[in-house]
Amino acid sequence: MNYLLPLALVALAGAAVAMQPAFNAQLAAYVGSSLRATLVNFSAGALMLAFLTAAFALRAGAPAMRPVSEVPVHLWVAGGALGAVFVATATWAAPKVGVGAFFAVLIAAQLVAALILDHYGLLGLEQKPASVIRLAGVGLLVIGAWMVARG
Repeated sequence: MNYLLPLALVALAGAAVAMQPAFNAQLAAYVGSSLRATLVNFSAGALMLAFLTAAFALRAGAPAMRPVSEVPVHLWVAGGALGAVFVATATWAAPKVGVGAFFAVLIAAQLVAALILDHYGLLGLEQKPASVIRLAGVGLLVIGAWMVARG
């Protein structure tokens, strides 16, 4: 499998995400709160996704969906709720600690959580044991996050 295109897109998405707290912090100053800015962010995102979904459905045809009644209730809210927590936290915290420190700590925390999810195969993921190399890599990232946050 060719990983170059997916990794390049991930890198572009990462760069875009790094800019998001700065834009949202500016928006929060205009609309008066981090939560209002988060609402605007998600509203704009929902409109963009509706447009893209419609455009792809017109081009390729709508994919078959399983009946709505089969979807577990938590799957309707978990991703959106976690995304809202992330965006609201980023909008509020990044201007206070700096975007570099925010993302250093965020990424270190993500990798610690990801290693735990992988190791135990939680949330329906395939189990991937935490090897010494993976633990060392996460440890180095935690140390790096501490260094970036300390300045």
